[in-house]
Amino acid sequence: MILSLIKRHLTVYLRDRWAVFFSFLSVFIILMLFMVFLRSMVMNWYSDAIHQSLAEVVVNHWVLSGVLMVSTVTVPLGFLGIMVQDRETKAINDFYVAPVNRGHIVISYLISALIIGVILGMINLLIGQLYMRIVYGEFLPFFDWLRLLGLIVVSTALFSSIFFYVVTLLKTSNSHGTLSTLVGTLVGFLAGIYVIIGGLPSFTQTFLSMLPTMQMASAFRIVYMSDAISQIPAEAMNIEAFNLNMGVRIDLFGYSPALGGLIVMAFIWTAIFVTLSLLRVRKMKR
Repeated sequence: MILSLIKRHLTVYLRDRWAVFFSFLSVFIILMLFMVFLRSMVMNWYSDAIHQSLAEVVVNHWVLSGVLMVSTVTVPLGFLGIMVQDRETKAINDFYVAPVNRGHIVISYLISALIIGVILGMINLLIGQLYMRIVYGEFLPFFDWLRLLGLIVVSTALFSSIFFYVVTLLKTSNSHGTLSTLVGTLVGFLAGIYVIIGGLPSFTQTFLSMLPTMQMASAFRIVYMSDAISQIPAEAMNIEAFNLNMGVRIDLFGYSPALGGLIVMAFIWTAIFVTLSLLRVRKMKR
């Protein structure tokens, strides 16, 4: 039954090509803003300290890691729009009156969002790496590919669970569209992409570091940028300060979690919102 529901959800989503496009709209916006406004600014900060070509590789890895993380946010949210449509058209009532456990309904939507998010995230990763290969001759080590694929799964599961709970509070497609626009606008700020986190007040830095968006952005940057950062001469700049300034590492009340700690935080967030979603669905009227 769960597999049948998953197949149905994926078919409905992929049939609407505009829904797929708008799920990636934030990614396109971030890339455009970076190329037009942010790239030269960030490059000017570090081109004097390290070689121009290395600075370009580091900065491009920084933005590509952020774009990859953003896709794990916007794609699940866009996909879960079909759940809002199901509620709006009363199609979901067919599931409720069928001999199906409501927990299975939750799982089917979550797994479907995870599948489509992981697939599109992998495509995003591949396109970014092809660009780096063609332009700079750079390619991530194989082990980093595996770690990034794991992060895509973890991050997509996290934001699928968060937005599933949020979507259960929505009743119309218009409200979901408004939410998608709001999230697509804010995610670049909440992940420290539009504004470098090191340039913000300490209170704002701490607040952003407490959010799952910044935590997962940090996780992606740690892996995506590790090889490029390792090529920076230690005498050229303070690597620790660079990591904190660019959001590669976050500062949580004096504690800078490593990759393992960030993944544990993601699992905690996911468990919280999956539980809330199950409780929410069970309370919904038949």
